[in-house]
Amino acid sequence: MQRAYRRLAVGGAFGGTVASGRPSGQRWRTVRWVAAAALLAHSPNLHAQGDTLIRDALLIDGTGRTAQPHSDILIRDGRIASITRTGSAATPEGALVVDASGKTVIPGIINIRGLAGLVRSPELPQDHFSQGSILRHLASYVSYGVTTTATLAPQPAQLRAAQSAAKTARVVTPVRAICAAVPAPFRGNVLESAFETVRSPKAARRAVDNLVRAGAEFIEFRDTDTPGPDEGHARLAVATVERANRRRLPAAIITHRAELARAALRAGARAVTASINDSEAGEELVNEFVALGAIYAPALFAESTGFAYEDRPPWIDDRYLRRSLPPGISGQLRGPVQVMQALDPDRALKSRRFDIARRNLRKLAEAGVTIALASGSGFPLSFEGYAEYREAVLMTEAGLSPLEVIKAFSGGSAAALGIDHELGAILPGRVADVVILNANPLDNIHHLRDMHAVFVAGTLMPL
Repeated sequence: MQRAYRRLAVGGAFGGTVASGRPSGQRWRTVRWVAAAALLAHSPNLHAQGDTLIRDALLIDGTGRTAQPHSDILIRDGRIASITRTGSAATPEGALVVDASGKTVIPGIINIRGLAGLVRSPELPQDHFSQGSILRHLASYVSYGVTTTATLAPQPAQLRAAQSAAKTARVVTPVRAICAAVPAPFRGNVLESAFETVRSPKAARRAVDNLVRAGAEFIEFRDTDTPGPDEGHARLAVATVERANRRRLPAAIITHRAELARAALRAGARAVTASINDSEAGEELVNEFVALGAIYAPALFAESTGFAYEDRPPWIDDRYLRRSLPPGISGQLRGPVQVMQALDPDRALKSRRFDIARRNLRKLAEAGVTIALASGSGFPLSFEGYAEYREAVLMTEAGLSPLEVIKAFSGGSAAALGIDHELGAILPGRVADVVILNANPLDNIHHLRDMHAVFVAGTLMPL
């Protein structure tokens, strides 16, 4: 059954003490500048179409501050030029004026864990990771308000060609994820090329250097979740993170294990981009996150996809999901995937660990840990754009407020990638990645799906 599931999900249409190694404040500022420069150098659509004035909006700026009513937001040369009280400043001659009265403005959503180009339609001729499939996914992201997404890039040339071909979301990539072994569901199929396997700390350091030469903008280490303690994984993770810091790139670790997460964070990892769910987060772990200034991106929706489809939740029939799906996928979710999850002997365990993940998120958020968005969208059963929306819903169900979720999806994610002085907030001087909503998400997080307009670097995107 497991082998059959892998064929369906990947091979077919669907083809997750305070450390001395952490950079000093000055060095981390340098890391952030280098990461931002690399990211923006590859960003599409950086030529704005003239001045744009968004008039009379309710502004949620992504910093966590209280929403600012009656705000005029002036965009010039792809950046936020000014934010003023409505009517207090003259409208620039020739500016595009967007009437946002009754509407809400938030920063563009930033996803720090994803995979564009994998899921393809069985009814279309595009291959996995082709320029066409990547382009479709990036366009889908932006139609859901995701203006920047991380993605693995098994074929970097195809990724770069796709993102420069049309109006799409901005991309930042680690190229491949470093790991001790390719995760079991991805062995022997097209996804195997998205991983860089290493067997020793020396090999891990060499892998980081290779990825930097291949154009990596941050470094990602992925745990393979082997049972029990694994000191070998910790050594590999630490070597990876320390080398990333030396090469002035942010590092993230994907692990469900608290002890491995702590080892990587002590070595200087910037973020954990998966749910810690092997145990309840104790006071020691929470305090360590706080002391290290670490960022936590729990990927709740990605964690839920291992069991959620069995019960056919109402959102499977949601039109908002269907527009994210390529032709032919919807029936598989209602048929083969549903049956295989019903027969999965580990389903109850996955559900229990998901409950632990939600409680751990709430504990870390209540302690003041910076939260970010790592949706895992683009991997099997987690679809670009819709996964980010579902992540927002699950975070609020776990106890975060809508304002905290919006901050996580913008400022928190930008901080994890080291680009928070360029992206992640609507402030004067920042890149103008802006989403206009028809209703206030602070009243109801589901209003995130009610898009009016999306701008990437000041350019209006097609929805």
